[in-house]
Amino acid sequence: MNRDLIKNYLCIMYPVFSLVYFFYLFFSGIRTGIVMTFFLLLGIAGICILGLIDLKVTEDKIFSLYVVYNLLSGIWCIAFGMPAGVFIGEVSTTVLPMMLYYAGRGFDDEYAGRYYHGYILAALFMGTVGAVLYIWAPQFYIDFSYDNMFISLADVPTMRVRMESLTGSTVMACLAAYSMCASSFFLRKDDRRSRNIGLVYIILSIVYAFMANQRSAMFCIILMLLFFNLIDFLVDKRRPLKYLWMEIAAVAALLLGIFVFVRGIIDKFWARLSSIPAGFGERSESWIAAVNNMENFWIGDGLGSRGHRAAPYEEYIVADGGLVKLYAEMGLIGTSLIIFVLVLVYIKAFRKQPPISERKGPVRKLSLVVPELAIVTSAILMSIGSNVLEMEICAPIVYFALGRAVRKLNEDIPGEEYVGAFEDKEQEGREPDMEGAPAAQGDGL
Repeated sequence: MNRDLIKNYLCIMYPVFSLVYFFYLFFSGIRTGIVMTFFLLLGIAGICILGLIDLKVTEDKIFSLYVVYNLLSGIWCIAFGMPAGVFIGEVSTTVLPMMLYYAGRGFDDEYAGRYYHGYILAALFMGTVGAVLYIWAPQFYIDFSYDNMFISLADVPTMRVRMESLTGSTVMACLAAYSMCASSFFLRKDDRRSRNIGLVYIILSIVYAFMANQRSAMFCIILMLLFFNLIDFLVDKRRPLKYLWMEIAAVAALLLGIFVFVRGIIDKFWARLSSIPAGFGERSESWIAAVNNMENFWIGDGLGSRGHRAAPYEEYIVADGGLVKLYAEMGLIGTSLIIFVLVLVYIKAFRKQPPISERKGPVRKLSLVVPELAIVTSAILMSIGSNVLEMEICAPIVYFALGRAVRKLNEDIPGEEYVGAFEDKEQEGREPDMEGAPAAQGDGL
């Protein structure tokens, strides 16, 4: 089987997902979840065929153990009284996307770029369709939004509170926020064409995320823009500080223009952002109830036991709060596993790189994984108030970015020559040519 074909399929999965949702707008009989699960299973089969599931470093081993733990939790999920269908449904939306971690681990810069291109184009396609429908407001779309419970009243003013697009505003905002983060992959390239593409991607992603009007996504975008500037001006130091002042002046001018001519927009977004603390208060009662009513705080209540599918069977579910849901379902043991992986990633990101005399580059490895850390960090932050990691269309990009970060952080010398030495065991059993390549860092801390 053509290995490049499999990789390219993985890179176009998100465009396929976006088309599934687009056709669902006109054909209500399409089961979007089932169709996406089918394409995800094909992708996972491709990952297995490519031999990308490996346990080279500590992060791989712990993450794989976490995946297995999620699957094993079905035993006590059912034993504690939850129907098997709830667990199986949660596997399709939560565990299957985790397997994209191994694609991130196995993809070199070329294929990672293709994957990010595919993801961003899919997110922007859904944002563009959503923006057209938001402005046009045709009756068939208002009915579609009402039938899918995106809006509470089937009228134009209600439909225009947030840009719901084809998935609902929560998913659309999440996709756009990740798209903005992934765009930095291209913005940080050396060639002008890639940087221009990255700039267009970032601008459109920000516009669509703010049109979706979800406060967690807007907060993440503002925070990640600050993060990008921190890396560019303080860590990499490859851009003169005068550009920072130019950027600040441009943003100030934009905000001033909006304030003078369309002040209502700023008032609207500020009202949403300033309500973030209140959002915690609204959800804290259900979070506390879910944790206090766990069957076993060590092993948790099992995958799916506190999600939306469990609502008919469980009084204390976590409808909005992915981190609390994770703890309630995985317990102290399961939660510790994924936290361990994340801690290793962040620790390694702040390590200094090996000194290389003839190479100009960042002082710390942090700058090697800017898009990946931005995506993963945004997912963590949004998971405080939303269950974004149990949304089948939102989760794969997060695990791909996590795997990609692990790959980059465990390379002593970044770059295509080094990556290529390990990439593609595709040459029919040939071992990679390691002559002149540096020794791997290993799998320890």
